[in-house]
Amino acid sequence: MIIGNRREDFGTTGNVERTRLPDLLRGARREVLSTLTGATPGLDTGLAEAVRSLAYRPDLRVRLLCAPPDDRTRDRVKELIRSGVQVKVAGDRLHESLLIDRKLAVVGAANTRSADVLVVLTAPSAVSAMVESFAPRWAAAMPWALVSGEPGDFERSILRCLVAGMTDDVVADRLGVSARTVRRYVNVLMDLVGARSRFELGFRAAESSWLEPDTGTHLRVRFQPDDRLVPVDA
Repeated sequence: MIIGNRREDFGTTGNVERTRLPDLLRGARREVLSTLTGATPGLDTGLAEAVRSLAYRPDLRVRLLCAPPDDRTRDRVKELIRSGVQVKVAGDRLHESLLIDRKLAVVGAANTRSADVLVVLTAPSAVSAMVESFAPRWAAAMPWALVSGEPGDFERSILRCLVAGMTDDVVADRLGVSARTVRRYVNVLMDLVGARSRFELGFRAAESSWLEPDTGTHLRVRFQPDDRLVPVDA
């Protein structure tokens, strides 16, 4: 695997310093899957720093599955979301890991007291097992917006369109999704703020400062399966 500017051969198992995480992530081509609980400081802090070091890449999907955040980790998760990371919160117990392109896994070192040493796994059976464990947990986890009480970019786009007086069909066409999807998200947002009508939803959204000035509503966007808004045309 290419890490930084040179090829690294970990065999099936090897060690890597926490400071090398940015190089590992820069080598990702398609996907980064991560689970964080805060129990492994080296992996927790290292991943947050590494992801922030990446420029936004529309070709790279980054998903983070985390434990319910406390005050210490909430701001860190928000920074990751601003970096383009999809975040969900799991209700069950997690083991911290980082999966890159479903070919390489990084976990905390169990037999060392150093938070600066992480273990790299490349054995296909081990990596596949970790990916298979991640998928159902991601599907069952709660979106960050529902747990944190703050809508994401997609939810805010829907709110701005509704406040502008657009119908569900127009909003769906604007965002590149179905009208059914729009209605589903509206219902989730109404439940989130306890609104009994769309008018009340708009009022509560404005009251919560969710309707900041929009700089991109003139763009037509496509809602991709990875839950990320990507501009299509002007």
